Amino acid sequence: MSFLNPIMLAGLAAVAVPIIIHLLNRRKFHKVVWAAMRFLKLSVEQNQRRMKIEDLILLVVRCLLLALLAIALARPALLSNTSDRFGQSKVTGIIILDNSYSMGMSDGTQTRFDKARIAAEQVLDSMPAGSATAVWLVSDVVQELIALPTFDLNLARKAIREARLSDRATDIFPAIEKAVEYLKGRMVVRKEVYLITDGQAAGWRQLSDIQNTLEKSKSLVKSHLIFVNEHEERNLGVSDLRLASGLCPVNQALRFEVKVTNYGKEEARNIRTSLNVDAEPPSDEFTIDAVAPGASKSISLFAKLRSEGFHSVVARIPPDRLAADDARALALRAIKAVRVLLVDPEPSSEPRESDTYFLRNALVPVPPEAAPEYFIRTTTITAAELAQARLDDFDAIVLANVPGMLANTISAVEQYLRRGGGLMIFLGGKVNPAFYNEQLLGRHNLLPALIGSPRGDADQDEKFFPLQDKAYEHPIVSIWNDPGSGTLSSVRFYRAFELKSPPAGKEAKARRADAQKQLLEAGEPEIVLKFADGSPAIMERPWGLGRVILFSSTANSLWNDWPVRPSFVPLIHGALGSIVQRQDEGLNIRVGEKFVRRLSAEFLDKDASFYKPRQAGAPGDLRRIELVNGWPVLQYDQTDLAGVYEAATPEPPLSLKFAAQPPSFESSLDELSAAQVNILKNIADVIPWTPNLSLKGLVEKDRTGLEFWLPIAIAAMLLAFVETFLAQRFSREK
Repeated sequence: MSFLNPIMLAGLAAVAVPIIIHLLNRRKFHKVVWAAMRFLKLSVEQNQRRMKIEDLILLVVRCLLLALLAIALARPALLSNTSDRFGQSKVTGIIILDNSYSMGMSDGTQTRFDKARIAAEQVLDSMPAGSATAVWLVSDVVQELIALPTFDLNLARKAIREARLSDRATDIFPAIEKAVEYLKGRMVVRKEVYLITDGQAAGWRQLSDIQNTLEKSKSLVKSHLIFVNEHEERNLGVSDLRLASGLCPVNQALRFEVKVTNYGKEEARNIRTSLNVDAEPPSDEFTIDAVAPGASKSISLFAKLRSEGFHSVVARIPPDRLAADDARALALRAIKAVRVLLVDPEPSSEPRESDTYFLRNALVPVPPEAAPEYFIRTTTITAAELAQARLDDFDAIVLANVPGMLANTISAVEQYLRRGGGLMIFLGGKVNPAFYNEQLLGRHNLLPALIGSPRGDADQDEKFFPLQDKAYEHPIVSIWNDPGSGTLSSVRFYRAFELKSPPAGKEAKARRADAQKQLLEAGEPEIVLKFADGSPAIMERPWGLGRVILFSSTANSLWNDWPVRPSFVPLIHGALGSIVQRQDEGLNIRVGEKFVRRLSAEFLDKDASFYKPRQAGAPGDLRRIELVNGWPVLQYDQTDLAGVYEAATPEPPLSLKFAAQPPSFESSLDELSAAQVNILKNIADVIPWTPNLSLKGLVEKDRTGLEFWLPIAIAAMLLAFVETFLAQRFSREK
């Protein structure tokens, strides 16, 4: 039995209060010479002994009363690890159930999550009557099915049975930390945490933090770690799917890059990989001959989008025991045509000398007779004509060596970007850097970089600076990570402007009163491509719903030889695709991420229905389209499942698709090592669970004992009545 806790010590210290009062209020006598005193002396001597005894009795009763109250509030218990003759102490616990997608691994009959739910119910069965428990789900977030411990264990059982697997990643530490901190503050004798998981190493990446948390609390909270995993040696997954073509025109062959990863311990062979558009049969298939353990292989598959609007593309491999990574989805918006406005500083009698000549041919790389049917339509105007152009008739505007713009034209371009247009800027010898830096960057915050001084000499062919030859991270140039796509290292630049980081937000705000609004609309600048020395060659930034891409050199062959090389066409198409699909970037999100899409004003205050993947026939979730930062915005945050989601409004009609993609690292089969498990055994009860194991017997042996605070509390109440009775009796006149 242990009484040494703060409440008990404080309560026992209070026993001194009646004693102190007694000592302070002892009867003190002052001798007064009075002739009649001799008649009272005999009476005082007779009653003095009786009064002292009564005072001592009351003092003892009051001290005992305070002591009993302190002991009762401390809820003492008598525990025995060798016998259950005293019964079991009640438990206040938290059951934490791992529902990340690795828990979907199956043994052919049941998934790990099915087994985890069975184990969780066994935990409930082991709890004595009067116990309370909470039920939480953990992945990379903590979902509280029953937030606080409830005495209704049937409700907890129902929550466990209705719990659903997600496609999220695993992160154990936040749930452990939250559960331990909560239980440490509860005034109960028996506090227990039950974590039921598969022991996947990826979920324990904060093992040292978990170890510290459990170590510090093990004297107060009993932790049980129940592992339901069975050793698995094989797993293949589609780890990536992306559009490699840049643009999504209707009825054009689109190239998709599919990456298949072998997470197993053995080589995988003859992997049939297919690509489906919407619910149609596979549009393309390919058999990967072999993938080594821990390795990945990327292949190109092709498909056509037959109609304008939103489509889903799904890459699949044959099913295995972990179904969550056997397919990966992508949402796209198909377009009929892309209209591009090319702005040439001045006309030239010689077409090849024009600043837009190579751009026109790169954007429409087909014979002249086929150009009218090609999906990219170009219009060329001079810089002087830009002020009168209807910008909204075009999906992208390309400024090729344009010296500058009028103030009203800059404002029109700003509004155009805000509505979702795109701007590509090629620099050259006719450009006025001061105008671009002061107006487009300083006043309007449009550019992704500050334009510095030019370097190099266009007349010195033997002196050049090349582009980076590997590690292409930006989507516009990522296709050159595949050696089959060629190389950019052979491109030669003879002259180019330096691109520097833009000025800080405070400087921009000082230049213009409404700069803060523009800073909110301007996204973070990003380097698309570097020169071999690490300096930026191309930079971009989102702006409003649009995008601005800045090239450090010319679009013709005066300052570089890129326009005459084969890689120039995919570069321009990739850049144009990045601009056109700027509004559609949010169509593909991570599992668990909020879907957000801006809509036109006609949809404000309308309700949209969302339909989740793999839940055919289920009713849709309603969400109201609300005004956010001045825009009607459609939002949805229930994206725990991987796959294609659909959203629709009846009036005005809207039907769109978006896709949630699972984290590929969750497919890893790596488990906690034996050394790591031994670390956990020193601070928690580690239980490898099997269907034949009885959890009840394992955990009950640590709980035997009896709480006896209630009898003590009853005794304190009876003693209070006795004290009241005696105080009244002793206070009567004698």
